[in-house]
Amino acid sequence: MQKNQRVDELAVEVLARQAGARAKQTEEPLEEALETGRQIGEPYDGLHGDERAERWQEDLAQKRARERKREQAEARKRADQAVVWERFMRAEFRELEKRKAGQLARLLGEPLAGETPAALERLASQDRRQAQEGLVALMSGGKVSYKRVEELCEGDMPARTAANRLRTTWLKERRDGWLGPGPGG
Repeated sequence: MQKNQRVDELAVEVLARQAGARAKQTEEPLEEALETGRQIGEPYDGLHGDERAERWQEDLAQKRARERKREQAEARKRADQAVVWERFMRAEFRELEKRKAGQLARLLGEPLAGETPAALERLASQDRRQAQEGLVALMSGGKVSYKRVEELCEGDMPARTAANRLRTTWLKERRDGWLGPGPGG
């Protein structure tokens, strides 16, 4: 590249070098290789033709730097998401083990007024059975569904979090006596 060289002049130089290399490689006459190069270069004529090659190359370098920066940011974001997903799944498997061991029965404790011990045992037993099958609750659109923990995907995280929040809220309200009328009520 020469100082104050225009982009179209630079392109002609590049195409000429490529045509020479093509002629050597394919053993076709140099004129034919040059013509092929001109045809390939035609769509680009005028695109940057009047720009100075130096300016064009500076712009190109800046554009490439911005693209590399964007790609690096995306790679960091994907790595961060992978870490979050891994932690989420480890927590899900730990929680599943606790449920298999009867966590809900311990959290429910003694029956409250109006509850029967059999009803609490059914709830705890059902939760243990679901845990042994590897099922976890998902809540979306106000509806609860179940999915095997191994089949969860990153898109299930909000629905899984909502289901956990619902269960935790229910247990806290039950423990604090917020459900139903209190004594004398």
